[in-house]
Amino acid sequence: MRRLALLMAAPVLVVAALLGTSLVAAADSQTTCADPASCKTVTVDGAGKLTSGSTSGNITFTTGLAANTTYTLVDVMETLGTDHQFVGGSYTLNFAGSCTAGSATGGTYTVNGTAPIASTYPTSPPSTTGTLPTITTDGSGDFNCNYTVSYPTIDGTNDATCGGVNLCSTRNDLFVMSGNFKVTQTASLSVPPDGAPPTSVPEAPLPILIPAGILLALGAGLVLWRRRIFASS
Repeated sequence: MRRLALLMAAPVLVVAALLGTSLVAAADSQTTCADPASCKTVTVDGAGKLTSGSTSGNITFTTGLAANTTYTLVDVMETLGTDHQFVGGSYTLNFAGSCTAGSATGGTYTVNGTAPIASTYPTSPPSTTGTLPTITTDGSGDFNCNYTVSYPTIDGTNDATCGGVNLCSTRNDLFVMSGNFKVTQTASLSVPPDGAPPTSVPEAPLPILIPAGILLALGAGLVLWRRRIFASS
């Protein structure tokens, strides 16, 4: 009876081990925009956050811009706590060699001020120095291009609205400028501080393996039990 109890308990132990394993979702790109006519997507880092200092994605404008016109861009990270803050420091925005609509040139610039900087989104961009990137619309006033932006790593020194220790939600703001005047703006979805991935990220396939593991464990236990019975008869 003791051997039979051990054999029957084996599947239960296997199931418990499977269920006790943490189910970690993988980080991926945010591909959803609140307004597809003015869209900015971002790629989160391996922890599901926008804190590592670089992200890539796509910038799209299909309304609000004049045809065959060049604009400057201010791309800036914003932390979303009790008080919203721009992240100061050095930024570099580069574009793909060929855009789907329009064209663009990259630039390296500094978001001025001692971090953290009070956010003025969506009214106006932060003060900058350096070479701002530019975009040029096509004959329909559209722009669509992939990009990569590097930015200061976000930590407690430049994200203080959550106590200076815990990071707040973060998003990537984009201002489109004509001279000193803002023409339009857009932003990515916000990324939660706990590193939860965006809705476009599938969970790891481990849950699919749980039913298979249960069946495998039960089958193995029954086979061993039958062998014990035949061996003793």
